[in-house]
Amino acid sequence: MRHSLKQFPLIAFTCSCILYSAGNPILAQNQSLNRGFSIKADITATGEERAAQKSLWVLDAIFKPMRMVRLDLTNPKTGKKEKTLVWYIVYKCILRPIERPDDKNEFTPENAEVPPPGPPLFVPEITLITNDNGQQKIYPNQILPEAEALINQRERGQFKNAVEIIGELPAETPLDSKEDNAIYGVCVWTGVDPNTDYFTLLFSGLSNGYKNIEGPEGKPITLRKVLVQQYWRPGDEFGQQEQEFRPKGIPYWVYLPDDPEMAAKMKKELQIEEPAETKP
Repeated sequence: MRHSLKQFPLIAFTCSCILYSAGNPILAQNQSLNRGFSIKADITATGEERAAQKSLWVLDAIFKPMRMVRLDLTNPKTGKKEKTLVWYIVYKCILRPIERPDDKNEFTPENAEVPPPGPPLFVPEITLITNDNGQQKIYPNQILPEAEALINQRERGQFKNAVEIIGELPAETPLDSKEDNAIYGVCVWTGVDPNTDYFTLLFSGLSNGYKNIEGPEGKPITLRKVLVQQYWRPGDEFGQQEQEFRPKGIPYWVYLPDDPEMAAKMKKELQIEEPAETKP
């Protein structure tokens, strides 16, 4: 069965998260026990999704707060160290079991699946989108080994960048397990507009969920399941402090197309479209 673009809303699912609050000792204690991983995306998988895609997987993703810090990085043009403003986020992902439809029940998958040539792969991509005064800028995550090494020292961990972390999914970890088969990653950005007050992170690759829909002029379009977290930051370019970051609402899932031009258009709509539960 094929959907039409008009029938399929941009905002598809809402999920819960736990946000750190300096004024709440219980949340502060939980953050300490979780080593700072305080923003959690729910493993949203509806019955419709599971029936439509038998091989569906959704990673349990947990993030530390979005941060920025000035690091001494080598200027590739001069070869000298310079203070560089780096925006970064570290995260961990765990594969949890998903309850599957009863094999005894007959159903026809909505998506015609082609078996992959190998095991499922984790290929993350985190895109930072700024939106101020009606102007949007898109910043793909960067690979900066020098900055990543300093961030690993700062965060006291071994976080892999978006290339190093590519690989097979970790083994499933039951919810009641005392140890997690987690994978840890970091994404960094430089050159972000210092005047930015509102921005959005798009996390791709956390699920293999997809939908086939009918787009304009009957052209088929494939949408991929993406996690979204919005932020706002008080202050200005002269007073940038990492504690100024504020999550705007909770993370939620959307479906975006593979087609770059159409995805960019829908990303722009993301700045004004969000579930009611996420609004402050």
